[in-house]
Amino acid sequence: MYKLHWCADSGAFAPHAALVEVGTRFELIEVDLASDQHYSAEFKALNPRAQVPVLTLPDGTLMTESVAMMMHLADCHPEAALIPPVGDSRRAIVYRWLLFCAVNLYETGCRIGDTHHYSDNESDYEGIRTRALRDLDNHWKILADALGEGPFLLGQHYCVADICILMLSQWHPDLDALLNSHRVLSTLREAARGRPAIDSIWDENFY
Repeated sequence: MYKLHWCADSGAFAPHAALVEVGTRFELIEVDLASDQHYSAEFKALNPRAQVPVLTLPDGTLMTESVAMMMHLADCHPEAALIPPVGDSRRAIVYRWLLFCAVNLYETGCRIGDTHHYSDNESDYEGIRTRALRDLDNHWKILADALGEGPFLLGQHYCVADICILMLSQWHPDLDALLNSHRVLSTLREAARGRPAIDSIWDENFY
């Protein structure tokens, strides 16, 4: 059985959603960030970076990095069709945008929400946020342009990248403005939120 070290309103939503989508058995283990549980020796033995999520595979192997977890879960449960087959060019598209989400959208959002991690000088914070907001607008435009007709990244085929896009859009500092600028993102969000697997865990993950 899989075990997911998890907390609400975190990157754990993505593998949590993937676990529900593939219909496998798993256990959620909540990590209390408010009490700094993620800095405990016990948790840092699982992830030295003191971050959730951490996924324990059925054979005991530990995984960090939510995008890697989603790729692995999609590969291990092909019957769920969360990623196209190896050799299919659509699989390359999913890889591309999963990594774009992690490296560009997520990182840029961190510069806005966790600015103190990017400089020891508080006087730098405003400039870091200003540049990050500009970069975030550009990254979302690039992604929205790639979505085409939708409703999902691969048209009618729902995939793990759509879960990441849904999660990251939820954290946008001005979600209404984002959706008004890119209606295709609104379409994707509505289609993904309408899936029973997503709906069943939404309130648990986002307050």
